[in-house]
Amino acid sequence: MELIKVCVITSARSEYGLMRWLMEDLKRSDDFQLQIIVTGSHLMKNFGLTYREIESDGFCIDAKIPFQLDKSDAVSIGQATGVLSGSLVKALRDLEPHIVLVMGDRYELLSVMTACVLTTIPIAHISGGEITEGTIDDQIRHAMTKVSHLHYVANEVYAARVYQMGEENWRVCVCGEPGLDNLDRQPVMKIDELQKDLGLNLSKPTALVTFHPVTLELENLDWQLKELLKALGQASEENKLQYLITFPNADPSSSNIIKAWEEFTYKRTDRKLVKSLGQTRYLSALRYLSMMIGNSSSGLVEAPSFSMPVVNIGNRQQGRMKGKNVFDVGYKHTEIKKGIKHALSWDKTV
Repeated sequence: MELIKVCVITSARSEYGLMRWLMEDLKRSDDFQLQIIVTGSHLMKNFGLTYREIESDGFCIDAKIPFQLDKSDAVSIGQATGVLSGSLVKALRDLEPHIVLVMGDRYELLSVMTACVLTTIPIAHISGGEITEGTIDDQIRHAMTKVSHLHYVANEVYAARVYQMGEENWRVCVCGEPGLDNLDRQPVMKIDELQKDLGLNLSKPTALVTFHPVTLELENLDWQLKELLKALGQASEENKLQYLITFPNADPSSSNIIKAWEEFTYKRTDRKLVKSLGQTRYLSALRYLSMMIGNSSSGLVEAPSFSMPVVNIGNRQQGRMKGKNVFDVGYKHTEIKKGIKHALSWDKTV
């Protein structure tokens, strides 16, 4: 019997981490042949060359397509997206998959849509029907829904939204959040191992910080960063709070955030900046650290399973379903500090 060739296209550490065990199951299946195309920030040195994490997990990458991005502004991203479309068409013609599997709402998916439509290859999309009102991700995600043939959504609310866009019921499967497979299948480090690796004393209160550009509010980014840094600085002094900070996604103006973090952590032993933690260190951090601060979807998806309080800043995740562990705050430093204080006193047994 001919195997069904499933081509997973991944462009960022975030969505790979959520699909990792699904990819493992496809690789081990007797019914499917897994193909992998890697692009986007996976191949960018300044974002940690995270394709190496995919290879270290035991996967064979069938095609590496550089995302030729010199700057993180809209024009550069638009040009790179156009070039990527052509490269994907060639790769898909060479691999001849029966279906392409993608996840989420990254702007690189615009290239995937174009390539799959031109090569008439059907798309299976994970995480449709969700809402993030503060970003352009909504437009990309909903466009992907209309182009895709199969839809794997996290819950019935998101399924209903996909139905509202005219998709037939048989095409939609409520499968939960694939990233939660990590909780059962991904081993974590011991706390002393993580401390040694990071160079932080985790017996002290420590926050995991990730802040991405809000693509519909880029004109306010400098002010948002100023307020965030002020809040973190004051919380550090008042509460002896340490910070483990990860790079943002390769979005417009992400370089501004990286520069701010480099200055904030310079010569500070209580502040650690990393390009990518990888899945093992990331899940270990979720288990042992005191809280999460920023605007990452991980605060809504994975953090609740660790009873980790989350200070969710601004509008990037507005519209998404949230657990009791998530404290929404505005961008002003006083609001962020109030959220941090709440997180420090939050009862994890709630």
